[in-house]
Amino acid sequence: MNLEQKALAYLERDRLLFADMLEPLRRGSAELLYVQEDGVLLYEQVGALYLMTARNPAGVEACLRRIPSGALVSGHELWYKEEAAARLGFPEAQVCYQAAWLEREPPPEPEMVLRLLPVERAPWVYEHYSHPFGGVEYMEGVLRRGMLGAYVDGALAGFVGFHDEGSIGMLEVLPQFRRRGVGKALLHGAVRLALERGMLPFGQVFYGNDASLSLQKRAGLQVSGPELFWLM
Repeated sequence: MNLEQKALAYLERDRLLFADMLEPLRRGSAELLYVQEDGVLLYEQVGALYLMTARNPAGVEACLRRIPSGALVSGHELWYKEEAAARLGFPEAQVCYQAAWLEREPPPEPEMVLRLLPVERAPWVYEHYSHPFGGVEYMEGVLRRGMLGAYVDGALAGFVGFHDEGSIGMLEVLPQFRRRGVGKALLHGAVRLALERGMLPFGQVFYGNDASLSLQKRAGLQVSGPELFWLM
């Protein structure tokens, strides 16, 4: 069994919790830094992101000493988040849930007009996204990867895209179009697009974002029981 097979054997035991680690392995964008029975650490090269899981303190130590201070990190067990934050130079860890579409069949086709938005829309998307980060340049990359816009009566009502590492994100419904099924249609559209591309549809919902968590469940995505954390 080679290193990648060992990593897959470890991660496939919980496809929901480790969806964000399995997808870069599938895409070939992951560099395996540590693979043992007590943990797995990989470096997702496109998003410059370290993803780790550990079963015991020895696994945590083996992973953390391979991660540079201040790096973008996602950990998949909460019991070591304070240690990871302190060791890597972060004041705190942000907790989130993993959501993924694990059904063989795609969700129903949305009963709403969805279209891929052109790159020229990047300034508008950045202006209307309620949690902006990365600037217009980052949004241009999102649009190049494929950002869906939802239209209601001919007007652009919301959008959703994919982050560097392949997760579904940046789902936004403009205030005047909320409570009309736009969010669910966008999420289903993103899942269908991911499946058409051979991707595992997944995303994260930060702790406290009850509206987004409820949307994931209503749309039929499975949500992890164990939480994971981000250092960023």
